[in-house]
Amino acid sequence: MKPSPSPVRPSRSPRGDVDADSLDALVSSSQRLVRFWPTPAGRPEPVVARPAAGVSVSARAQRLVAGMSEYGD
Repeated sequence: MKPSPSPVRPSRSPRGDVDADSLDALVSSSQRLVRFWPTPAGRPEPVVARPAAGVSVSARAQRLVAGMSEYGD
């Protein structure tokens, strides 16, 4: 089963301005596509990070990364 073509058309504005009509169309198409994306029954289980085999990171590099801001800050 193939989804029908999307009624959403690319914006002609080179600056990326958002207009309410295109945003409404995006929300509408997303709501139609939700049936193709199953949701998990419950909350996902947290993933426990494991150290990569053969990879080591110096304490200095760890401190450097820990002191960096999060993406988007």
